[in-house]
Amino acid sequence: MKIVLSVVLAMLIVGCSDEKSSQKSSEVTKTTQSVKEISKDETVPKIKEVVATQQQVTATVEKTVEKTVAEVTKIAKATPAVKNISSADGAKLFTVCSSCHGVHAEKKALGKSQIIKGWSEAKIITALHGYKNGTYGGAMKAIMKGQASKLSDADINAVAKYISKL
Repeated sequence: MKIVLSVVLAMLIVGCSDEKSSQKSSEVTKTTQSVKEISKDETVPKIKEVVATQQQVTATVEKTVEKTVAEVTKIAKATPAVKNISSADGAKLFTVCSSCHGVHAEKKALGKSQIIKGWSEAKIITALHGYKNGTYGGAMKAIMKGQASKLSDADINAVAKYISKL
């Protein structure tokens, strides 16, 4: 590196002086010889080797990435789409229920139903499915059938989980 700087400095000095062109020519010749000596140095072949290695690594990484993307794409295409997954929010769903059952499920709906606070998740799921298909309920059966029929299985599970934690 010191040699390269020396060569550049020599070229700068030669170019800025008012010497005759023959002197400049001999300086250019000396500079050219210095550059040739640098080329013979081990540094240049090592740099070329490092660059070649870097190119090989880059090519290998690119091939690996392409292969991985192809495999992931193949798996994604082969995997059937999962349906009926709901990110239903039980708390949001319960806001409809809270108008009759109370904000914390602490009321008898319209003064006739059971208080649902404290029910297990399984009991709530069973009741809502029963309301939905008409096999569960007493005095509030008709009203609850209309409400439960709007809910998907995922919605029922989400609202049951929420109510059971109140």
